[in-house]
Amino acid sequence: MTPREAREELFTTAPDAFVDTRARLAAALLAAGQKAEGQALKKVRRPSPSAWATNQVVRRARAEVDAFLEASARLRGSQGAIVAGRGDRGVYQADVEELRQATGALTAAARRIVDDLGRADDRPIIERVVANARAAALTDAGRKALLEGALVVDLDGGADVFGGLLAGAALPTSVATRPREAPPAPKSTAREEEARHRAQEGARALEAARRDEAAARQTAAATEAAAARTRVSVEEARRRLDDAHEAARAAERALREAEATHRGAQRDAAEAETRAGRATRRRESLDK
Repeated sequence: MTPREAREELFTTAPDAFVDTRARLAAALLAAGQKAEGQALKKVRRPSPSAWATNQVVRRARAEVDAFLEASARLRGSQGAIVAGRGDRGVYQADVEELRQATGALTAAARRIVDDLGRADDRPIIERVVANARAAALTDAGRKALLEGALVVDLDGGADVFGGLLAGAALPTSVATRPREAPPAPKSTAREEEARHRAQEGARALEAARRDEAAARQTAAATEAAAARTRVSVEEARRRLDDAHEAARAAERALREAEATHRGAQRDAAEAETRAGRATRRRESLDK
C-alpha cells in the first residue's frame, strides 16, 4: 500500500470507523518501512460531518462539481467585465443562469449522495456541501483542496458566495440600459398631487421593509455561520476525545502486556530458584 492509497481509503471510510481505520493504515505503513508517512497519517484529523459528505460528493459526483466550478469561473469573468465597463449584459445574464442550473444540479447530486450515505434529508449537511463548493470556487487553493477530496473542516467564505448575483443584483449604471428622457408632464391637479404623495410614501415604506428584510437575512446568515463554527468546535472536541480514548486503550494494552511480562519473569525466577535448590541438595548428598 502506498501513502496515497492509504489516504484515499481513509477519506472514504465512514466517520464512525475513521479512528480505527487511521490506526490500521498507519500501522501498515510503519510495518512497510514508511515511517514518516505512517506518522503523518496518524496525525490526520477526522473530518466534520459536512466536510466528510463534501469529500464523498467530490468522488461520486465529479461531473456536477466540475460543472459548478467552471460556471462559477465564467460568471466571475463576466461580472468583472461588467464592472470594468466592457462587459455584455446578455453574456452576464446567461452566465448567471448557467451557475443557477449548475448549483441546482450539484444540490440534487449532494442530496442523492447524502441520502445514500444514510443521512436522508439532512438539509444543513447538503447546504454546507454546496457552500464548500462555492468557497472553493474563489481561489485556486480552495479549488485544489476541494478536488483532493480530503477536507477535514468546511472551507471559509462559502456561505453566500454569488448570493447577490443569483438574487438578480443590478448591473452598474455604466452598462445598464438607460431609459429615454420623457417629455415634460402637464401640471397636476391637487388630487393627482395627493395620489402621487401617497404613492411616494408607499414606495418609501416598501423600501424600508426591504431594508429590514435584508438586515434580517444578514442576521440569519451571521447566526448560521456562528452555528456552523460551533458545530466545527464540537466535532473537533469529539475528535480529540476519540483520540484520547484511543490513547487510553493503547495504554491499557501496554499495561496488560507489562503485567504479563512481569508474571512470566516471576515464574521464571521461581523455577530458577527451584532448580538451584535441587542442584544444592544433589551437591550436598554427593559431598556426604
